[in-house]
Amino acid sequence: MRKIIITAGGTSEKIDNVRKITNSSTGKLGKLIAEHLINTIRDLKLYYICSKDALRPNSKANIIEVESVDDLKNKVQFLLRNEDIDVFIHSMAVSDYTVDFTTTFNNIGKCDCLDYDDFSTNVEKNNDNKISSNEEHLVIFLKKTIKVISIVKNISPRTFLVGFKLLDGVSKDKLISVAGDLMKKNNCDIVVANDLSNIRNGCHIAYILDESGEIETAKGKDDIAKRLVKKIINN
Repeated sequence: MRKIIITAGGTSEKIDNVRKITNSSTGKLGKLIAEHLINTIRDLKLYYICSKDALRPNSKANIIEVESVDDLKNKVQFLLRNEDIDVFIHSMAVSDYTVDFTTTFNNIGKCDCLDYDDFSTNVEKNNDNKISSNEEHLVIFLKKTIKVISIVKNISPRTFLVGFKLLDGVSKDKLISVAGDLMKKNNCDIVVANDLSNIRNGCHIAYILDESGEIETAKGKDDIAKRLVKKIINN
């Protein structure tokens, strides 16, 4: 039995109990990849990790909902440590930043601090479960999140890792170069490189890079999914 993880959709980071920072990823590509895998591999156990509103395959997938990056990280770590995962396909749009704390513009003016650590310790923060809508200016401080893709090979070195890179309005050479850097940094076996400007214009062209240096061009989400699944099966 082949065990595969797919992440899809987008993460959300809480500002307070009613407000979030999120993104517009629908999970459509992850859904298509999942469906092609289900239709191609007979003996398959598929873990589909996704946001609440993400598109998802109709059947034969173990659906695991996540919200924040920390939630995603914990679910991924658990599966990698407790299951013998053959393939990890990380198509989810993961937040690069999460909320550190919120305050007001007036509170910032009151704090005479020398550096960020001093500032974050001494500035008056909003600690309410719901931030008042009476504030004229709300200031949100963000901090970087962990790169979930970076933990996959550290926990499970034998897992075949597929990463995704999305840039906006760059040249093909730049896109492929950055995707190559992602591959090297995280020991990916394949990276799918996309440009958001192409997706917005209705012409979704992706470049599929593998460790051998081969670059395959795919046109449209369904073609990307088919080509990716073919490469995974031939691995």
